[in-house]
Amino acid sequence: MVIIENKDFKQLSVFDQLLPESYLKLQGELAIVDELLKDESLFEPFIKKFNSKCGRHSTPVDTYIRMMYLKFRYNLGYETLCKEVADSITWRIFCHIPICGEVPDYTTLAKLTKRFGKDTLEELNSLIVQKAIEKKLIKARKIRIDTTVIKSNIHYPTDAGLLSDGVRVLTKLVKKVKDTGIAAKAEFRDRTRSIKKRILNIVKFTKNRTNEAKEKVHQTVKELVEIAKDVLCSAKKVSEIAKEEIKNTQNTNRSRAFLIQKLENTISIIDKVISQTSEVLKGTISISNRVVSIFDQGARPIKRGKAKADIEFGRKVALAESEEELIICSIVEEGNPADKTLAVPTVKKAIKVLNKVPKEVTGDRGFYSRTNEKEIRELKVEHVAIPKPGKKSEKRIKFERQHWFKRLIRWCSGEEATIGLLKRKYGFDICLFHGKNTGIWVNLSIFAHNISKLARLMVQTC
Repeated sequence: MVIIENKDFKQLSVFDQLLPESYLKLQGELAIVDELLKDESLFEPFIKKFNSKCGRHSTPVDTYIRMMYLKFRYNLGYETLCKEVADSITWRIFCHIPICGEVPDYTTLAKLTKRFGKDTLEELNSLIVQKAIEKKLIKARKIRIDTTVIKSNIHYPTDAGLLSDGVRVLTKLVKKVKDTGIAAKAEFRDRTRSIKKRILNIVKFTKNRTNEAKEKVHQTVKELVEIAKDVLCSAKKVSEIAKEEIKNTQNTNRSRAFLIQKLENTISIIDKVISQTSEVLKGTISISNRVVSIFDQGARPIKRGKAKADIEFGRKVALAESEEELIICSIVEEGNPADKTLAVPTVKKAIKVLNKVPKEVTGDRGFYSRTNEKEIRELKVEHVAIPKPGKKSEKRIKFERQHWFKRLIRWCSGEEATIGLLKRKYGFDICLFHGKNTGIWVNLSIFAHNISKLARLMVQTC
């Protein structure tokens, strides 16, 4: 069960009274953030989904939200976060944890994060923006839209590396299945040492850039494919035997069923990796829907032409930002859709969050199309400033030379700074969650950024 409010929490206890009063008062940013998060209406998204009256007590939602703020504000891992909160009196008070109370376990926080999901956290961010408008901290009369890439936590994909990962993962899964007592007699040979030797050979060969070295690498990759095929064939047999044994014994053990399903999914992925590597060995350069990671299949290669990284592996994220530098909304996309397909959905989502139509909308030339301009204007937006790429007519040149258009375009470039800040300080650079859970990571990062920004705005207005 998840407790929505920690009503039993008492700020002072016998042990607390022994401490100097200065230790019990929050200072600076934490004091302002504490006031912002005291609003009970922020718990509404959690109440709708998890207002359970039965079961044992768990982590209060207000404590969870505050700990997630600290995690993303200071780029901490779950385990490090729990240790830091346990060691700090100030952070205990901020998280509403008594001095003599227990800090939630890091595994509990990880499970709650995935249990709450993307939709709940997205609604929390929407409520924060709406509260900021109600308190007149932001006006949101104009918004700027941009896209970026949130990278997956994977190594650079190579055919040899993917085959190596696949064989290693399959071997571990087969061993786990056998350890449960099913398919124990099925033959399966551990080929991880053979794979490792060949990977080391490739590393040695690639130091020399001669044609002979390239041929040796090519031959070694062929050997890796053959080993992977043998391992895949054996794993398929283990999977079939395991399913038959469970069917005959009518054993409904969930953990066994989960392991077998995971094994089948991995077999399917490794099969794709072997197929695409075989195509590359034949000379095929371009392969559609290429697998770039065994662990995060949704990650895609996205070419952005940046100086540091020409190609990034992850997911595209569209962001809408107000003039007060508050992130209004986000859209996480699988793959690499064109920016112009995200312009209208992002603006519509921003309008829904704000509960009003902004007067002005701007974006870079990647968002331009006649249809986009027309549809955004139909939403009753007064000024739409998206420069047209390529050759322009005299009428278009005159239109883009207007004072309001040039003003919005200059302002639009500032969103790059906000994205850079998100990546440097709020964990937006690399997502440590895989698959559909990327949306959870994105929304928690935006939550920490927005709360921190609102704290600074409150200081400025005082």
